[in-house]
Amino acid sequence: MVKHNNIVPNAHFKKDWQNRVKTWFNQAGKKKSRRDARKSKAAQINPRPLQKLRPQVRCQTFKYNTRVRAGRGFTFEELKEAGIARKAALGVGITIDHRRRNRSVESLQVNVQRLKEYKSKLLVFPRKSKAPKQGDSTAEELKLQVQSTASLLPISQPVIRHKARKVTEEEKGESVYHMMRMARSTARLIGIRKKRAEEKAIAEAMKAKK
Repeated sequence: MVKHNNIVPNAHFKKDWQNRVKTWFNQAGKKKSRRDARKSKAAQINPRPLQKLRPQVRCQTFKYNTRVRAGRGFTFEELKEAGIARKAALGVGITIDHRRRNRSVESLQVNVQRLKEYKSKLLVFPRKSKAPKQGDSTAEELKLQVQSTASLLPISQPVIRHKARKVTEEEKGESVYHMMRMARSTARLIGIRKKRAEEKAIAEAMKAKK
């Protein structure tokens, strides 16, 4: 029986519903197909790693921006800081995203460090084994090479632990909600206030000339 202010059930079962039901009896088979496809891809691109290197980025929105995840690709600025050419990056398994921008120094430094760490562990096979070029790995290093099938330089969530302490009298008199609202308001109005200040300075300068 229906409870509370909800709609009365009136299901229509005369629309040949048996033909409209979606079944998933091939779930186990598809699982095997995907696994076989990964194996064949790994064999085709061997000795290259199965996955490419991706940057560490923040999740979107105020709710999730404390979490980090893998992004689409590295920015041109990050590649430049790490000393890696754009065309060379694509050849050694580094993804590039020309749309993304570095909004903070911290994100730039984190991803530059990722690139440098990857570069230090990178083994580059020479195009011609008899005539290796500068930057190619030695024969001894290539013998120890093992294909990587896992994610390269996996990203872990930063854990910040704070010790328990007593709330001070100063903190008791403040409202965190009010502080956050004021900070958001200041950030929103910074452009308008800057424009007003400039207009006021120009008006005062014009008045002083007269």
